[in-house]
Amino acid sequence: MRIVIPNFATPDSFVENVSHTLRALGHEVWTLPPISRRLIAAPAVRMAREAASRVIPNRPRFEERWLLKTARRFRPHVVLALTQPLSDGTLATLKRLGVGARVAWWGDPPANMRGMGLLSDGWDYIFLKDRDAVAKFRRVGLNAELLHEAMNPSWHRPMADQRHDRLAVAGNFYGYRQILVLRLMQNGVPVDLYGGRLPRWAAPEIARCHSGRFIVREEKSKVFGAALGCLNSTSLSEGNSLNCRAFEVAGAGGLQFLEYRPALEECFDPGRELLVFHTFDELLELIQWATRDRAGAQAVRRAGAARALAEHTYRHRLTRILDCLR
Repeated sequence: MRIVIPNFATPDSFVENVSHTLRALGHEVWTLPPISRRLIAAPAVRMAREAASRVIPNRPRFEERWLLKTARRFRPHVVLALTQPLSDGTLATLKRLGVGARVAWWGDPPANMRGMGLLSDGWDYIFLKDRDAVAKFRRVGLNAELLHEAMNPSWHRPMADQRHDRLAVAGNFYGYRQILVLRLMQNGVPVDLYGGRLPRWAAPEIARCHSGRFIVREEKSKVFGAALGCLNSTSLSEGNSLNCRAFEVAGAGGLQFLEYRPALEECFDPGRELLVFHTFDELLELIQWATRDRAGAQAVRRAGAARALAEHTYRHRLTRILDCLR
């Protein structure tokens, strides 16, 4: 199939993992040119794009203009938008151009959608990772399906054995993750912090410990495998759903400490394939257990990695999408 993904493929991003897997499955895929995450996430770039959207509010974004040009040239079977809304005008034009299916897969919490987000009749299929959001979309007649995030075994795989007793924490340091890490530090838990640029209001203790490294692909898997464990917290906007880190840590053979939510029981066996906490005291007890019982922790790592590979790869998710289209 000819598939267009109208977004930039930064290293180990949602776009790169999906396009990489589709090509491995034998499909012809177009994305916007590869670009460094540092450039696309730069505050100046974000501010310029926001300013342009305010000055010319009805002008299609660059990605949509590129999409329409590409669709006219290559006549794709599918347009697959990843955590990305498209305007009603763009969706209507794609239909007129003969694009067989206009599909959206939103990998963020649905609460992060701005404006109308994906609430449009122009989509043929909408895939969301939150069951409650799927129900809302269906309530207004939109063709929404539940689809969790995933991991890519090309680089999210066991690549390192445990080498130290520090807890790895990776991702954006929003307020809730910061206070959770601060509580751990106050209780004497050693941590390694990874991710992109910290917010200006980051706590001084977080700023002093932060490595400044945004880890991707094999390096990410090595960090997760070498740590005592990996703390997986989510922002306040994340509802009853799992982030991509849940699947990547498992795939890398990391020992995962995850906040409880009912959705995780659809994907993993708590206590056997990952460690789940309801309270901060439970988190401390789990960390102490992992420090004492290396053999038990290793069994959890192995079981989580096996489950991720068996059920939670991008190949599994994309096969589901393509089956819907067929």
